[in-house]
Amino acid sequence: MTGDVRSFHVSEPVDVLLVGIGGYGSYYLRELEHLPQARLCAVVDPMAERSTDWPALEAAGIPCYPSIEGFLEAGGTAELAVIVSPIAFHAEHVCLALAAGMHVLCEKPVSPTLAEAQRMVRARDAAGRFLEIGYQWSYSPAIQMLKADAIGGRLGDARRFLTYVGWPRSGSYYRRNNWAGCVHDQQGRIVYDSPVNNATAHFLHNMLYVAGASVARAATPVQLEAESYRANRIANYDTACCRVHTAEGCEILFYTSHAVERYQGPVFRFEFEWASIEYSSGGQIIAHFKDGRRKNYGDPEADAFRKLRYCLQRCREPERHPSLCGPEAAMSHTACVEAMQAVPVVSFPEEMLRHSEINPDDVLVYLPRLNDTMHTAFSRGVLFSELGLPWTVPATTVEMSVEQPFLVPEIGG
Repeated sequence: MTGDVRSFHVSEPVDVLLVGIGGYGSYYLRELEHLPQARLCAVVDPMAERSTDWPALEAAGIPCYPSIEGFLEAGGTAELAVIVSPIAFHAEHVCLALAAGMHVLCEKPVSPTLAEAQRMVRARDAAGRFLEIGYQWSYSPAIQMLKADAIGGRLGDARRFLTYVGWPRSGSYYRRNNWAGCVHDQQGRIVYDSPVNNATAHFLHNMLYVAGASVARAATPVQLEAESYRANRIANYDTACCRVHTAEGCEILFYTSHAVERYQGPVFRFEFEWASIEYSSGGQIIAHFKDGRRKNYGDPEADAFRKLRYCLQRCREPERHPSLCGPEAAMSHTACVEAMQAVPVVSFPEEMLRHSEINPDDVLVYLPRLNDTMHTAFSRGVLFSELGLPWTVPATTVEMSVEQPFLVPEIGG
C-alpha cells in the first residue's frame, strides 16, 4: 500500500454521495465531517428523517433523496458513492452508481449471492470505474504487511487458519429492521443475514484474504464442511462453525455466534510452514517463527476508516493506489455464505437455553458455555460436532466449484 492515506492532501475535495445513513452509515457521516479531502454532496435514504443525524444534515443544507434515481434526475453528480444500504440492495445501488460514472466503495458483504457480485463486476468494467468492498481490515497496514509476507514466501506455505468470535446479540438486534436474521427480506430479496454474512463476516473474509495468492485476490474455496444452529426465533442461524478447504491448500476454520453470554474475540491463529501468526481482540498481530524470531505487524483495528481515505485518494491518484479489496477479493466469502445456506439449521434444545434481561424490552438468549466450546474447538482445530457435544449434529459437506466465483477479471476500473 503506497502513500499516507491518513494525511494526504488534494487540490480539490472529492464529491461523495452517501447511500444509507442509518446504522453503520452514521459512522461514515461522522468520518466525513472531519475529512477535508471529501465533500458530502448529498445523501440517499428513503427514511432519512427517522435518523438521529437528520437535523444536522438539514441544518447543513445537505440534499437528501429517497433514491439514487432521484438524485440523478435532479442533476446530482458525485465522484465517489459510498454504499451503506441493506445487503439486499448492494448490487442494485452499486450498479446504478457505476452506470452514472461514480467510483464506488460498498460496505461488506459485496452481495448475498455470487450472481449479484458478478453483475457488479460487469457494471464496474463497463463503467471503467473502481469498486472497492469495505472490509476494513483488508485496508489496514497490519493485514497488508502480513499478506505481503505470505505472498512473498517469507512465512512458508499456509497450512491452517483459525478464527473464533462470540458477539452477543439480544432481541433488539433482530428487531432493528425487517431483515435481521432472515434468509429473504419482506419483499423476497435474498439477504442471507447471519453472523457469517454480517456482524462477524470480516473475520472469515480476513482468513480467505490473507490466504490469497495476490494482493487483490482471496483464496479459492473448493469444499465446505459446516454446522449451523440457532437460539433465537429467526429464519436463519445465529451460530455456526465451518471448515473450508481451498484450492491453495490452506485449511480454514471459523467459529462464530451471537448466542453467547459474553463478548469474546476475534481471536485468530494462522499456521504457516515457518511461523504461527496470532491475534486477540485489542492486541497486535504477532508472528512467532520456528527459529525464535518474532514480528509485530500491528493492530488491524487501529484505523477502521482507512478504507474511505484510500478510496478518496484512489479517485485522485489511481495509478498509485490499486485495488486492495475489490469484488474479486470479497467473492470467496460470498461463495462460503451461499454454501452455508445449504446446511440445515438446527435449533438448540430449548431446555438448554438461558435468557438474560438487558432491560424490560430486551432479552439475550444464549447457550451456556458456548464461549468455552468455541475456544476448545479453536484450540483443537475441530468442528463442534467433533467434540462429541450432545446438542450437535454432524457437519454437512458442500462441494464448491473452483471456477464459480472467479469467472471475472482480477482488477477493473
